[in-house]
Amino acid sequence: MLKRFLKKSLTIGFCLVVLGAGVGVYMARPMLPKEPKVLIEKGMTLKEISTRLEQQGIVRNRWLFMMYAYGLRKQNSLKAGEYLFEKPVTPFTVLDYLSRGISQVIKVLIIEGWTLQQITDYLGDLPFKEPNFKQEFLRLSKDLEGYLFPNTYHLISETQPSEALKIFTTEFQKNYQKALQELNVSPTLSQNQIITLASVIEKETGTETERPLIASVFYNRLAKKMPLQSDPTVIYGLKNFDGNIRKADLSNPHPYNTYVHAGLPPGPICNPGLNSIRAALKPEQTNFLYFVSKQDGTHYFSSTVAEHAEAVRLFQIKGSP
Repeated sequence: MLKRFLKKSLTIGFCLVVLGAGVGVYMARPMLPKEPKVLIEKGMTLKEISTRLEQQGIVRNRWLFMMYAYGLRKQNSLKAGEYLFEKPVTPFTVLDYLSRGISQVIKVLIIEGWTLQQITDYLGDLPFKEPNFKQEFLRLSKDLEGYLFPNTYHLISETQPSEALKIFTTEFQKNYQKALQELNVSPTLSQNQIITLASVIEKETGTETERPLIASVFYNRLAKKMPLQSDPTVIYGLKNFDGNIRKADLSNPHPYNTYVHAGLPPGPICNPGLNSIRAALKPEQTNFLYFVSKQDGTHYFSSTVAEHAEAVRLFQIKGSP
């Protein structure tokens, strides 16, 4: 009887050891997810979470994942949120991240025309783990106005300022090269000059079809050595701008004022989108030297001073409330 009991116990013990070893091997094997972003909704059970992880290829076997979660008593501690697993990951790491609520996805939306300061302020309000994210990002990006590409990004909460900056600038280079490849000839301006001009175009109009026309005005003015006379360049260099540009502002000698200084400003005044970059690389061929707002989001373009003066009278003076 004792002999039979010992034999049965040894068999059960051996099976448990094998099973434990199998679970251990399973939990240590990394897997590249098929769908790296997963949403864990509030109220989901461990079985529902495990099934979703298996369906998205983040874990191989939902039952073993559940067994391990129960074994570590974490079956009730998995936190809701959106998680991102872009690299090969082990079930152990997945369980650890979900139980601690780390690596949650943060949606980052950089708007076309935002300045470096606006982007920094926006990022500073997002739930990144790094407590000094805003200050560090601003320090690292102080010379990168114009090169933080406007787009929608998905970053994890552990993203460091340097990593976010690399993502934004890499996206810029990818899109800039894409725009360059669309040209039949090499641009006459340097990359920094192109992005500077694109940033001014971005601030001058939100109408896609007008951007190549705005670009043509600036190219024509540069060719004739005329000042660009762009209000957004004046605004960029003003401290504490209250939303109203005044006559005195137009004569402010700060370096970005294109009423006072000829040529392009010393650098970008915002972070332009792809269409503004395209316009700066390939402007419309026109004789236009002037444009004035029609007060409806579009502009009237002119080739002569007299025509421009009439347009100002019609749309700005006569059309004023």
